[in-house]
Amino acid sequence: MRSSQSLESQDRLSEGESLRLTIEKLVYGGYGLAHHRDKVIMVRFGAPQELVDAQILEDRKDYAEALVKRVVIPSRFRREEPCPYYGVCGGCQLQHMDYDAQVRSKESILLETLERLGRIKEPKLLDSLRSGDEFGYRIRVQFKVKNGKLGFFRWDEKEVVDIDSCPVAHPRINELIGPLKEYARNIKELQEIHVTYSPYEDRFLVKFITPIEIDRDFLNSLREEFLPKEVVGVGDYSRLRGFMNRRFWIGTEYLYMKVGKWTYRVGADSFFQVNWTLWEDFIEAVVRDVEFKKALDLHCGVGFFTIPLSERGNFIEGSDSNGFAINDAQYNAKLNHRDNVVFVKSDAFRHLKSRGGEVLDLVVLDPPRSGLEKNEIELLVKNKPERIIYISCNPSTLARDLRQLLRGGYTLEGIRLVDMFPQTYHIESISYLRVQE
Repeated sequence: MRSSQSLESQDRLSEGESLRLTIEKLVYGGYGLAHHRDKVIMVRFGAPQELVDAQILEDRKDYAEALVKRVVIPSRFRREEPCPYYGVCGGCQLQHMDYDAQVRSKESILLETLERLGRIKEPKLLDSLRSGDEFGYRIRVQFKVKNGKLGFFRWDEKEVVDIDSCPVAHPRINELIGPLKEYARNIKELQEIHVTYSPYEDRFLVKFITPIEIDRDFLNSLREEFLPKEVVGVGDYSRLRGFMNRRFWIGTEYLYMKVGKWTYRVGADSFFQVNWTLWEDFIEAVVRDVEFKKALDLHCGVGFFTIPLSERGNFIEGSDSNGFAINDAQYNAKLNHRDNVVFVKSDAFRHLKSRGGEVLDLVVLDPPRSGLEKNEIELLVKNKPERIIYISCNPSTLARDLRQLLRGGYTLEGIRLVDMFPQTYHIESISYLRVQE
């Protein structure tokens, strides 16, 4: 009788081993899900309902990771990917699937995550917000620089893939890639270049991230020599433990974005929604059918939702831990003539705690990928605002948080997929909650 250990070793898959697999569906991360014997195989660049030859990349305890090497019988959803770097560059995961299939797969993943992790039975899926364009939508791009190459990390993050264009970036950002490569050749220590573009103004801000400070005069001379006049500001930054630190800035520090009738000032160190083709629809999906006397907008940024929401009620207060964003938000309230809006620099917990006991009709949440803190959920359940609108960029942490809010006396009226990042596995959503009667 063979031992369980020998059986386990026999079932192990070897790196480089080839398997013929049927892709069952798409799962979070952009992987195609397949099975070999009883082993789950997560297949990069697979599409639902197709037969592929895949190569094992890594075998782990609960699953193995593989890469499509040849499509034997293609899925009806498969298409010729438009980007010459696709399959090598790690920026996109879904270009090999038509856009309708991408959206439908993301809807299924969102619902399945809520049911599996949140124990939410048959959540009501509202009409999805599709990107106005599936390409050319990004107005903010973070290029990696290494060994003279400018582009994005390979899907295995072992090296930078040198690119001349990126189909998901705004066309004007692509026009800047050539001049930025000249920069990269002159600054050997360069690690990253971050570009933000305003379609409203046709202007750019550019950040250069290096481990050591760039000489200010040298940076300015490079700016004047290589970059077009539309680049109105450049900054020298370092990255320490994931956080960006500004050393100095040259030129204008702000761009202006126009969203319908609203105008926003966005500073170099503030956040703004990246998909410019969705801006108006995204705001409308949050503010529609909303009425309130008093509301809070937590993680408010520059007031992207706060300012349009102010038309729907008596008073709204926004907060964010980013002081640069709050300065912009305060400016934007004046710029848009909104006198029933107040912005404060605070994290979500402290802001909620400071309003303990007050009657709140609405709380809007837009937390980072890590979701809500436990103490934030406790305060929400204790204060019981009548309505909560939860904007999420991570279905797993959303499911966890919704489960706690539903246990605390809320009902989920519906959830809406927002396809903020076509061609990628990322899933944004809006959840609408109301206190149980």
